[in-house]
Amino acid sequence: MSDLWVWKYGLESAGALNSKTGRRVYEGALVRSGAGFGCVHPWPELGDGSLEECLEDLKGERKMRLVKRTWACLEADGEAREVGRSLFEGLEVPRSHATLPVFDEGLLGEAVEKGFTHVKVKAGGDVKGELARVRGAMKEWPGLRWRIDFNESGSLEELLGEFAKWSDEEREAVDFLEDPLPYHGGDWARLRAESGMAVANDRWVEEDRGDSDFLVVKPAVNEMLRGEKVVVTSYLDHPLGQVFAAWEAAWEAARAGVKEVCGLQTHGVFERSEFTEVLGEVGPEFSVPEGTGLGFGEILDGLDWVKL
Repeated sequence: MSDLWVWKYGLESAGALNSKTGRRVYEGALVRSGAGFGCVHPWPELGDGSLEECLEDLKGERKMRLVKRTWACLEADGEAREVGRSLFEGLEVPRSHATLPVFDEGLLGEAVEKGFTHVKVKAGGDVKGELARVRGAMKEWPGLRWRIDFNESGSLEELLGEFAKWSDEEREAVDFLEDPLPYHGGDWARLRAESGMAVANDRWVEEDRGDSDFLVVKPAVNEMLRGEKVVVTSYLDHPLGQVFAAWEAAWEAARAGVKEVCGLQTHGVFERSEFTEVLGEVGPEFSVPEGTGLGFGEILDGLDWVKL
């Protein structure tokens, strides 16, 4: 493919974004072909290839799932820009939970003040300590719904031991446990049965055989799945990729396929940029960029594109 251009970026976070990495800078690239734009944002810690490997695949056979989805984004965006319309015409983006990669009571209080009803926190580094902080925060904000993401770092016996100490009210405040331990139907079934909590599958969503209560779909790497218990989230990637996820969620919501609170407001975990300024302050309601396609037209046109 000769008509491919890239602009590489590095997103800087204030802290580690999950238990699988200690990085502070997350590299990716925006891709341009014809009128369309897409985003390649690999997470090698989660099984993706390196950025260079992804770009090689992009200009070749496009076998990687991340690259295939980049191309899907680019094509949808390009078709809309060519006819001069926004991809969000007639659509409404679902509300989002607050994403807190680091448990911080100050940030948690701000999220509640902004109107978030659901909050997603990362766990898995220190399960006992992290769950203790969640229980303490439940007392402070009793109406909040919790989504706890372990990135497969928990163990069955440890989690069962910890949740055995929780009251019924505390368990009921948990919306779901996301990737609580490595995916295995028997272990997940036991965790669900003995803890009384719902389980969400993120890492192995396409392999799930009904072992999970919720499926977490990331359009950056997954094709959309249908169902009432689908939660659409970003890939903690560039705002362009974030907007692509929001569009997929809105499109499926219009077809009654997404009814859950999603996870589309993630630009706040990175340092501000001209792209994040377009998305505005982080809140439960998504601010759709103006313009054609996925938006950001003037900013994208002004980047220093390099031929791939």
